[in-house]
Amino acid sequence: MLNFFVSGLERQTGKTLVTAGIAATMQSLSYQTSVYKPVQTGAVMMNGFKSSPDITLIKRIDPNIYVSSSYILKGVDSPFVSAYEDGLNIDINTVISEYRSICEMTDCNIVEGSNSISSPISQNFTELDMAKALNLPVLLVVNPKMTPIDNAISALKYITSEDIKLLGILVNQYDEASENLEEKYYPQILKEFFEVKVLGTLPDYKNISSLTPETLISDVLNNIDIEGIFGLKISKLS
Repeated sequence: MLNFFVSGLERQTGKTLVTAGIAATMQSLSYQTSVYKPVQTGAVMMNGFKSSPDITLIKRIDPNIYVSSSYILKGVDSPFVSAYEDGLNIDINTVISEYRSICEMTDCNIVEGSNSISSPISQNFTELDMAKALNLPVLLVVNPKMTPIDNAISALKYITSEDIKLLGILVNQYDEASENLEEKYYPQILKEFFEVKVLGTLPDYKNISSLTPETLISDVLNNIDIEGIFGLKISKLS
């Protein structure tokens, strides 16, 4: 199945852009693709309704991608705190039910987390627990501009100790010519410390609003191991 969960180590690591790029690429290869974001924090009010900035970005990259969210919260804190402020309780059974319904409609299904892999979603339930409940392997987006290598190593020790399938790591906003040596060698260092795959990199797009779908899809195809993410040969890439 062409299904996986996208998470990160920090907030604002750019995982929505990664999600949009992979989804748009699969859509361009004629796979009907969905992006399901169970919990969206940081919603904005538009015409009296709460709107998801992440979903808006994905739809701008490719309006044919099916996108949905079960809980759209105004707060920018963890889903647990934001839901409490909105007077809501996030029900994992609702998330599971909606995810299964989406899977019946599309070929490729990407679930994107909210803040980070350890963010609390509800009482005694984190984003990592959500990936487990959905029985999905995890693609972890790391950002060397936000997460020092020692913090990344500590977080990965926690993740790899859990009963979850980690597909691999994608390094976002990566600059291979960086004068910061830790950032320059970030992918190689992670490879040295863990038996996980670094499945690719995406550059630092200085202006997301001017990023074209064509550029993003081209970068995904050239810099990310799509077949490695899905664990199978994709004939349409041949």
